[in-house]
Amino acid sequence: MDSSASSVLTTPQANWRSTSQTIAAETVARFLEIERSDSSCSPDHDQERASLIDLLHQIGSRREARAPRRHELWRCVADVVEHTADQRLLETFWNSLSVMGLGGGQTEDKPLALLGIPILNRYDLLEQLLASLDHPVETLALVDNSGGRGDVSQKLKTLQATGHPLIQRIEVSTPFRNLGVAASWNHILTSFPEAPVALLANNDIRFAPKSLATALAAFDHQSAVFLPLLPSPSSFSAFLIGHQTWNLIGLFDDNFYPAYCEDMAYLERMESCADVTHINLPELQKAMAAANREQSATILSDAELDVFNRFSFQLNRLWLLSRRRHIGDPRGTWVRRWLAQWAN
Repeated sequence: MDSSASSVLTTPQANWRSTSQTIAAETVARFLEIERSDSSCSPDHDQERASLIDLLHQIGSRREARAPRRHELWRCVADVVEHTADQRLLETFWNSLSVMGLGGGQTEDKPLALLGIPILNRYDLLEQLLASLDHPVETLALVDNSGGRGDVSQKLKTLQATGHPLIQRIEVSTPFRNLGVAASWNHILTSFPEAPVALLANNDIRFAPKSLATALAAFDHQSAVFLPLLPSPSSFSAFLIGHQTWNLIGLFDDNFYPAYCEDMAYLERMESCADVTHINLPELQKAMAAANREQSATILSDAELDVFNRFSFQLNRLWLLSRRRHIGDPRGTWVRRWLAQWAN
């Protein structure tokens, strides 16, 4: 198998597809031989399963062969599992994917790959945030949760059309209604999975001078990392999160709606995973705290939202404490969402 892999990796592009399909077919046949043998559970065969999975990734390592690898080579694993129900093989496959990472990376001398901001109201606060930006950004992703409240939507359209001197691209997503914080963060992360790192921020924060460059200099995008720019309890008002972090522990729990407690639940999951590194930079956080003396400006500036939040906040507290959350019990999904919405 090793010699086959070597020959495939040097195959001219014109013959690539037929060669990869041939190797894939041979790999399927070998998988089936292992499954049908009396010693299919032996350590030697477990090792060969892992080697065959590795071969599939080697075959698909050429950038131009990306689509054939995904379509043809991953199919062979699915074919074997479909016929054999071999969960060990499937687990080997998933584990092999866990070592994949994005090339290029994120360093302090490069533009921030992704800045994601949900906004409900107070466009003026977003303007202040953008005015404090002193580091280039590839993509600014804005989730317009205003639902037609005020002139937020129109001003976001104007911002997208006129641009910002430090931002290469501005994207605005407008859902039917307020997605809530957790779902908005998930929407941003899953819409740009190519970003090795994302800075998720409230629209009411401001960046201290050089804060982004300082944070990026300490960030390792190849590892599962969480780096808050503000000290607790405001850690999730602005934070860097790498793709390896949400690859490891998943997305935010959008059962917390529209806001509050989703951060505590995610922190709980990160703290329970030894492979996630939580980086605190005291001097950076001190500078950011000095630049952000007011918190929760979105809700405190709107009496109606403040009233709605009194109800939803208590429901979110109850969900945080609930055994149902820990065991993934779906009962009550609709009624919680209906009761928690910030609308009459």
